[in-house]
Amino acid sequence: MKKITQIALTALLFVGITANAQTQLKKGSVTYSMTLPDAGEEMAAMGESTITVHFNETMQATDMSMMGGMMLMKTIIPVANKKDTKMTMEVMGMKYEITDIGEEASKNASGLSNLDEAKEIVYDKKDTKEIAGFKCYKATITMNDGSKSIFYVTDAIAPQAGTAAEAKVKLTGYPLQMTVPTQQGNMVMTATKFSKDIPADAFKVGEGFTKITKEEFQKQMGGM
Repeated sequence: MKKITQIALTALLFVGITANAQTQLKKGSVTYSMTLPDAGEEMAAMGESTITVHFNETMQATDMSMMGGMMLMKTIIPVANKKDTKMTMEVMGMKYEITDIGEEASKNASGLSNLDEAKEIVYDKKDTKEIAGFKCYKATITMNDGSKSIFYVTDAIAPQAGTAAEAKVKLTGYPLQMTVPTQQGNMVMTATKFSKDIPADAFKVGEGFTKITKEEFQKQMGGM
């Protein structure tokens, strides 16, 4: 469970990356499939994983489903005020809202979510592919620790800029495919669908969640 949680948090960080593109589509929902092709049987056993990012010019929400729906995670992030970030988790029938996640999001507002840990980005607009109906080009991102991530980005979708202006390196496009190194091998997230429509409850916390701190949750889950 600990490895799966680490994978989930890594995925949430990267799909939350904000872009700096001045383009047309400023609201919508992007659905990604997530795979770990290099992982062992333990990771393969977690089943199908999907991530959907909903965004408009003021809000972003991410819904993640892992282990065939046995583990669900949701983050709701106000672009201009990350301290009001909300996060919920449903694990094997138990429903929790992490009450202090906004404080951490505010402290880490200049973290991976806007590529503050990136040293450089090299674009190759000759290396293209079509993903979810959009033409994308390659972006190779080198992090401060030397690790590299491969993105395919499109200029046709513009998420909120958020705190991207504070980032040392900016991504000039919206990522529709991300290959990111993790301790369990490369994690690949590929967009499978884009919709201009956002569900009415995309930016709301559902009912029946028990409020709990991050520390209490980790104890509850055995120190995940």
